[in-house]
Amino acid sequence: MSRIVSIGTAVPGYKTSQDRILEFMISAYENDLASRKLKALFRSSRIETRYSVIPDFGSEESQFFNEQGRPGVNERMSLFRLKALPLALEAIKKATSRLVPCFDPASVTHLIAVTCTGLHSPGLDAMIVKEMKLRDDICRIPINFQGCNAAFPAMKVADMIAFSDPGSKVLVVCVELCTLHFSANNNDDNLLSNTLFGDGAAAMIVVPDKIADKSRWNGFEIKGFYSSLFSEGNDLMGWNIGEHNFEMILSHDVPVFLGSNIRNFISAAEEKLGIAESDIRHWAVHPGGKKILDEMIKAVGLNGNSLLDSYKVLREYGNISSPTILFVLNEIVKKSLSAGDNVFAVGFGPGITMDALWLTYA
Repeated sequence: MSRIVSIGTAVPGYKTSQDRILEFMISAYENDLASRKLKALFRSSRIETRYSVIPDFGSEESQFFNEQGRPGVNERMSLFRLKALPLALEAIKKATSRLVPCFDPASVTHLIAVTCTGLHSPGLDAMIVKEMKLRDDICRIPINFQGCNAAFPAMKVADMIAFSDPGSKVLVVCVELCTLHFSANNNDDNLLSNTLFGDGAAAMIVVPDKIADKSRWNGFEIKGFYSSLFSEGNDLMGWNIGEHNFEMILSHDVPVFLGSNIRNFISAAEEKLGIAESDIRHWAVHPGGKKILDEMIKAVGLNGNSLLDSYKVLREYGNISSPTILFVLNEIVKKSLSAGDNVFAVGFGPGITMDALWLTYA
């Protein structure tokens, strides 16, 4: 088995209240109908603050999204190359610094770099290796364009590596700069995505249990995964690369679709993984939006306190796409956990794909 022995999270320096972001959006759209829709969406979002690598959303004068025209994909990707690496390094530093005895980055054997908001080659993984002076023979595995649930396949790959290679130390890094893709397109998908998404990064270290035990590193033991593709929801969520930006597809029907399928998915996951719902101590659900979390509680029959960590992450950061579930797990780490405490994580992404992960604190 393998163990997640440390998680580190990072957000960029520009923190803006949801109220101030709404003001920016209204000014950018310059459309009365869009403004009314935005006000309703923002009012019900349950988000208080979001973070961005650019100051525009909290500034009186836009710098990147200026009046001279929308930046194109090339400009947005150039800014991604500039801003993603420092954020990734901060998350990695936090993850490695929490381990005692000290974790030597030079001992990392595998690097999994996850993003759906910036694409270039050599990619973020190669930039991390160069900046951190990691070993030349490190195995680099990029996972791109899988959306909000991408951390789940990343963790599954890390688990398979740790299982097959007893000397492995796997570094997983998720970085998303969603706000680079802001556009004032007046359609419902775009209005909704502009209400929810922010920027951030998270890193985790996954090692075989024997290495964790020898180093006396506590953490989340990975017990198993379950995933299911619901192709009938294919058109409800996704990304398109447009002329100016990566265009987010996010239908208002997503929460209802998830709510109508999540109960059967959870039951199938529990049966395959061999865990009873009564044995789950903590729930870590990707906070894709308030309505998604509300539907989860209603459909699965959870009590009001079960998803406090997910609501907290949504309130303080919004939806950061792939790193978000690691932000939720990091909140759970802060609690007084006991050996044997079970955590059940659930995520959603384009496809529509639903992912489940069973963790046990060890």
